[in-house]
Amino acid sequence: MDKSGPISAEHPIITGDYAVYTPPISEMVDTINRWVDQQVTGAYIYGASRFGKSRGVQYFVCDALREKFGDIAPLVVWLRRADSQLSEASFWHALLLAGKFAFADPLKPPSRTKGQYLVYEMFVTLARSARSNQVVLLIDEAHDMTHKEWKWLVGLQNALDWEHYRLSVISVGSHQLNFQPTSLGIAGNAHVAARFMMAHERFRGIRSVEESAFVLNGFDVDSEWPPGSGLSFLQYFAEDDFRQGRRLAQCAGDLWKALQDLNPPGKVKASEFPMWQIATVAEDMLKALASGEEWEKVVSYKNILLLLRRTGFSSHMENISRP
Repeated sequence: MDKSGPISAEHPIITGDYAVYTPPISEMVDTINRWVDQQVTGAYIYGASRFGKSRGVQYFVCDALREKFGDIAPLVVWLRRADSQLSEASFWHALLLAGKFAFADPLKPPSRTKGQYLVYEMFVTLARSARSNQVVLLIDEAHDMTHKEWKWLVGLQNALDWEHYRLSVISVGSHQLNFQPTSLGIAGNAHVAARFMMAHERFRGIRSVEESAFVLNGFDVDSEWPPGSGLSFLQYFAEDDFRQGRRLAQCAGDLWKALQDLNPPGKVKASEFPMWQIATVAEDMLKALASGEEWEKVVSYKNILLLLRRTGFSSHMENISRP
């Protein structure tokens, strides 16, 4: 049955501003926590596009690290934008903005020398405020990092290490990131790869019916909006269906079958699937329920197959499966 009253334009399902906890995200959180405990100089997580890496960083990894460190976390999270070849001055400026440095002017980068000094001071201040000698730089979209940028980080890490502060650089990116150690080595920068890529893990996709049900359960019960309301996403969009005990997780088998059936043929068919398409199907089902469509029709295999096809799933799987 449909929801009584209009759907708020501010709902996370409408804005897309949300994340659902998944088994791959749980593994990433555990891995990064372990690396931080080990005080690694650098390590990275890589994986195919649209599997949920960036959402995991934004919504869960950062919270886990802040919980580990306490109220004041010696942590800077930097989204390395793909549309730029940064000068050294711009590089330091980007880190200052990522760290929300109080005196960083968004419109006016400092000089190269001043920027380098300010970034050093920013990390030292973070460590001292947290009463720690460890600081963490978490780089998202790190596959776009240039060789020069990695070398600038070597200098920063050396300067901090000289004063007994440990900088751990954790990088997250696409499969391209896994080629960086070889690329750096060929360019004569094997020492840089040894510094920042001493450990790595692959971020995987959704692998089973059970994991599909786990994801859908996030929409069913493990979510809330408005904040403090106690209403899950499903309960908000389809209150009557929720009250009758209906759950999206109950159609996990049909969702998994649709993923398998639309999985493009190849020498080796993919056995794990991207979170983005799964979440998009769940969003479309919620919107259909809110508009008054019947539960049985919305969660049917035929409808799930149609919704999944509309996401461009098959083409995406072909693209990410290419060598």
